[in-house]
Amino acid sequence: MSRRTRPSRPPSKIVPALLGLAIVIVGFATLMMRLEVTQEGYRLSVLKQQAHTLEDEDRRLGIEAAELASHQGAFRTGRDKARDGRAGRRTTTKFARPQ
Repeated sequence: MSRRTRPSRPPSKIVPALLGLAIVIVGFATLMMRLEVTQEGYRLSVLKQQAHTLEDEDRRLGIEAAELASHQGAFRTGRDKARDGRAGRRTTTKFARPQ
C-alpha cells in the first residue's frame, strides 16, 4: 500500500474569501447604479411634466395677452372717436400736418 503524501501547506482560505468579497462588491455597485438610473428616470419624468405644464400656461397667457391687446386697441379707437366728436373726419392743427 502506498501512503498518501500530505501537502506541505494547507490550502489558503484567503483566495476564496477575496473572490467572494469581490463578487459582493460588484453586485452592490451594480445595484447602486441601477437605483441611480431609476431615480434619474423619475426626475426626468417629473421635469417633462413640468415643461408640458409650463408650455400650456405659456400658450394660455399668450392668447390672453392677445385678447387684452385687441380689446385695448378697440377701446382706444372708440375713445379717440368719442373725444373728437366726429368719427372719420380729419383734423388739422396749427402745428400738425394734415393727415
